Amino acid sequence: MKIDLNAMGDRELYAHGEAVMEAIKKRMFQAGFRAAKQAHRKLAGMNSKKSAQARRDEIVEQAKADVEKLSNYGDGVRYETGTGSFATCNVEFVVNRDKRTVVALLKGVRTGNVYARGIAKAASDDCFNVHIGKAIALRRALGLAVPDEYLNAPQPTEVRVGDVVYGKYSEAYYQLWCEDEIGDVSYEVKIKEIADGKYRYVGGGYDFIDDADLTIIDDSREEVGE
Repeated sequence: MKIDLNAMGDRELYAHGEAVMEAIKKRMFQAGFRAAKQAHRKLAGMNSKKSAQARRDEIVEQAKADVEKLSNYGDGVRYETGTGSFATCNVEFVVNRDKRTVVALLKGVRTGNVYARGIAKAASDDCFNVHIGKAIALRRALGLAVPDEYLNAPQPTEVRVGDVVYGKYSEAYYQLWCEDEIGDVSYEVKIKEIADGKYRYVGGGYDFIDDADLTIIDDSREEVGE
């Protein structure tokens, strides 16, 4: 219905004006309230991700310090052999990233015998971290309790240089660039650089950050001093 403002008297015009302004204020308030709720949800999600990543970072640093202290800062450990005697042992780690395991060996300095071993294995849906694995394996080799935070560390939420990530091409992308029949469209790569809106990979190739759907499967980052 079309309203003829020119045909209205002053009183009626003022009444309409007040009603219109009130409706505008209410609409703006409702829109602002919805926007505020959306911003709050987004911020809460960001804070949750940040806190999970920050907590994992703390646990990784704790694990590094734990290994250093338990191995006597690289000078070896005294281990009771079970016969009433003690042996000074070097700590050796065997890392198998394919099997997602870390084994700690206590080997006698003089005898070369393996007096104890401990093993840590990451679950199939957990991100592998060699530092946490070493701490767990060494504690088990020494017969010490394993802190719960090592066993239940939060998963990483922030892709960083040195991370090994798992991704998957879309079927459309695969059909566009590959002449063969569609096979395995997944890929596993290491992050070389994060710049210009892209994840660049060791060995070549990249993904746009906004389009990438990556899962971090190894955040040990030993080669980049992390």
